[in-house]
Amino acid sequence: MPHASSLIESLRAFSYELPTAIADLIDNSITAGARNIWIDFNWDGENSVISVTDDGKGMSEQQLVSAMRPGSRNPLEVREPHDSGRFGLGLKTASFSQCRRVTVRSQVDGSEPATRCWDLDHIARVNEWQLLRGADAAANKQFNRLTELPHGTAVIWQKLDRLVANQHTDNEREQLMFLQRANAVRDHLAMVFHQLMVGPRGVRLLLNQRLIKPWDPFLANESATQVLPVTYLKLRGVTVEVEPFVLPH
Repeated sequence: MPHASSLIESLRAFSYELPTAIADLIDNSITAGARNIWIDFNWDGENSVISVTDDGKGMSEQQLVSAMRPGSRNPLEVREPHDSGRFGLGLKTASFSQCRRVTVRSQVDGSEPATRCWDLDHIARVNEWQLLRGADAAANKQFNRLTELPHGTAVIWQKLDRLVANQHTDNEREQLMFLQRANAVRDHLAMVFHQLMVGPRGVRLLLNQRLIKPWDPFLANESATQVLPVTYLKLRGVTVEVEPFVLPH
């Protein structure tokens, strides 16, 4: 049996950048049927916090405990067509790649919210897989939006050692760098989820209270872009639909 403290530190080695890590959380929110997803960067030096809150269907306490378990899903299981998860690692590895403490609170209609937390420093001290049941005072402040929703989930990242280690609250240069990271996240999400953000049933992504506008990398709405006929390719018995574009110079 591997040591808890060693294995959980190894899970931090997955090659996530901040934008892709947050996109992984948003994948979960969309799978849960969320129509509104709020991403908040809260600057406080080395105590800065990043949160992702959605109005999806939420999770019961049992479902939350399962979701917090590394490797919670068998990749061989049949998935729903809209489910972008695969290995049951996304929430954990995405979070661990950026922070040392991740707290998740979720609630379903008609039930009290459930909370669970992984704290890597705590695991290092006890060397056991101890999933904490509560949130500290700093995390609790980030759950205000969730309390106004009938159902949903909030993921809170604290101890952002890979982003703001030893940074000071009153250092304007470090604060600017933190906000520039938020801008990089905005641009990434605008491209990755652009198809899901349009139309009357489109998902709304808000970064620090501002709506993210979708950005189509194929420039399909530009007059100089050529949209070619759809091509259908056969691959291992499955038909793959390819939509080609010729971009302007």
